This record gives sequence, C-alpha cells and structure tokens, in this order.
Amino acid sequence: MKVQPVRGTHDIYGQDLLKYKRLEAIVNKYANIYDFSEIITPIIESTDLFKKPLGEQSDVVLKEMYTFNDRNNSLLTLRPEYTTPMIRAAISNNLLEKIPQKLFGIGPMFRRERPQKGRYRQFNQINFEILGINDIAADVDIILLADDLLKNFFPDKKIDLQINSLGDQNTLKIFKENLSLYFQKYTNDLSEESQNKIHTNPLRILDSKNIKDIKINKSAPKIFDYFSEEASDRFDNFKKLLSDTNISYEINPRLVRGLDYYCHTVFEFKTNDLGSQDTLIGGGRYDGLAKILGGPDIPGVGWAGGVERIIMLMKDINKNENKIHLILLHPSFKSYGFQLLNQLRKNNIAVYFDYKYDLKKSLSKANKLNSEFAIIIGEEEVEKNQYTIKYLHKNIQEVLSLEQIIKKLK
Repeated sequence: MKVQPVRGTHDIYGQDLLKYKRLEAIVNKYANIYDFSEIITPIIESTDLFKKPLGEQSDVVLKEMYTFNDRNNSLLTLRPEYTTPMIRAAISNNLLEKIPQKLFGIGPMFRRERPQKGRYRQFNQINFEILGINDIAADVDIILLADDLLKNFFPDKKIDLQINSLGDQNTLKIFKENLSLYFQKYTNDLSEESQNKIHTNPLRILDSKNIKDIKINKSAPKIFDYFSEEASDRFDNFKKLLSDTNISYEINPRLVRGLDYYCHTVFEFKTNDLGSQDTLIGGGRYDGLAKILGGPDIPGVGWAGGVERIIMLMKDINKNENKIHLILLHPSFKSYGFQLLNQLRKNNIAVYFDYKYDLKKSLSKANKLNSEFAIIIGEEEVEKNQYTIKYLHKNIQEVLSLEQIIKKLK
C-alpha cells in the first residue's frame, strides 16, 4: 500500500516552497523595518498554558487541541496558536523587563479541524505581537505592518480590512449576557453547533457561516450599544488614527475573534478569492493576557496570518537558477568534469549536472530548464585542458580556459 501523509497534513515543495521562502524573506524584511525581534518557541507546551487564556468553552480547547499525556502523566499540547507561547517565552526569559517588547515568529501550529481548502491540521502561521503598550498607536502600527506585508505578497489583489471593538472586559461581559438572552429566543432556529454555544460562547455565533445563523445574527444586539464611555472614546480615536494613515476599512459589528483573551480592537484582513476560508490575517488587543499567564499586568496587541492561505494567492515564481548546464560526453571524463564543478561552486556559480553522458539528452534537458549556457566536455576538451561553452539562446559556442570560463560566468 502506498504510504500517505497523515490526514490534514501536507508536504511543502516546488512552487509552494518557493513561495514560502519568498514570504519568509518579506516577513523578515518588514520585521526589521518595523523593529520586531524574532523568537522561536517549542511546538509543545503545557496544556494549562492554553486552557484558560483561550477559553475552556472555545472550539479550540473543546475540540481542536492535540493533547497527550507525557510519561510522568503531565498533560502536553501541540501549540494551536502562537500568541500565548510567545508571551510565555517573554515571561520565562524575563523579556518583559524591557517594554515595549516587539516579537514575531513563523512556524507550525496544530488543530484537529475538518481539513478543507486553506485549512490543515498542521499549518503554518506568521505572528507579530507588541507587548506593554496600551496606546491605540500600537493597534494602528501593527495593522500598517499587516497591510504592508499583504501588498508585498500580492500587489494586484484587493484585500479588505474589517474592524470592530469588543470594548473592555465589563462591556464584553454585559454584551455576552444580552447575546445569550437574544439567541435563547431562536434556540430551535439556530444551527445545532450554535445552539450549543448560546450559554457558553455566544460571541462565536456571530461569526457563524451557517445561513440560518446569519439571518438571525442580522437583528442581534450590537456591541456598540454596550460600550462604556472609555471604550467608545478609544474606538473613535482608533478609527480616526487609522483614517489619518490612509488605510481603508469597514466596520463589522459581527466581527469577533474565537479566543477569550481579546478585548477592544479586533480586526481581520479578508479576500474574496478563497471561499469561506476568507481571512488572511486576524488579530486584536489582549490586555491582561500576560497576567493570566503569570507575568506582569501589561497590555498587548498582535495578529496571526495563515501561511498556507497566503501562499494559495501568491503568483508562481519563475525559478531560473539552472542557467549553466554541465554536459559530459562519456563517464571517463568525470574526474575532469568534477574539477570544473568544484571550481565553479567555489566561485559561487550554480551549475546543473544531470549525471547523464549523452549530448542529445543533456541538451534537451538544458533547453527544458531554460538554461543559458551548456559547458561541454569531450575527449578533445580533456586533451587540450579546455572547455566548450555553448550559448543556448544564441546557438553559438566558443572554447575557453578555466580562468576565462570563471570570469565570463561570474
């Protein structure tokens, strides 16, 4: 039987890997421009790290975490998201003695969801976090960073920014109570999944993709009606600063985030090109999360971006690196050929060798790879200590010494 990858996982190679590397390079470039420092955390953490911050009634904790007993019966979890591990790492390594602390990372996450387009059980995420700053300037700054990245990933696509505010913790508490009361009236009309969330996680009903739920959500209470004066002023100031930076946005009162630690600003960058899995980057403010994790009581704001979804939208990359093709006409010329290979590589010149000893087949391969040059080694070249270089796009050739060939190809 043919061995298959585990369901919901995937191999990254070819075009996807080229895109991944380009994405990684762009992320590192803008992390430097925006003054973020990279951090790499383990993919396994204590299960307790996720349970309370993410919400014990959240879908992630209830259904999606990969959790297992270690040999000493301690519960460990493959990280389902990156914000809490990054904050844990900042606390563990005393990084929060200096604030603001601006951190970013790229790596694999694990959730046992139903695999579908753009959604895997092992997937990769980009995360950017600003810790220790309560100013709305941090919210806007991290959105500007996301906007810059997306415009570099795909300059020709229209990406929409949607924003909302969940207010402070008291606002959120009152809003959830009123949402539950509202949805109770439609218990029999909601989808089964939403019925189970009426008392445990009513916010998530607002985010439902079910047609019946969407219809009921249209008349649901709006969080703006429950804002404290401070929460209202903060959202107004946030919107003004966002507008002043020429970022277009749409206010979506039904926009929530799936994890319990969010408050105030929440946002998502969306596209129409991926069907129901339409969010490329999502995030918001999570004041108090560091305290829950045993650190200082400091605010934070950040976002996560799905690498696989972004890669699906990126244009193919023309890999035209095999410009020089080495052709040996007989196996007996291997020693002479490898002397040339070693010298070219030591001079940082990439060369392709197909381990074949057939001029016709090798030239055909070189043309398929769109190679610019073919270096041909036959009996005459070996005897005269020279090399024939063929210009494949011009169909001309010349004979050169080793020094000449290195100088020309560099």
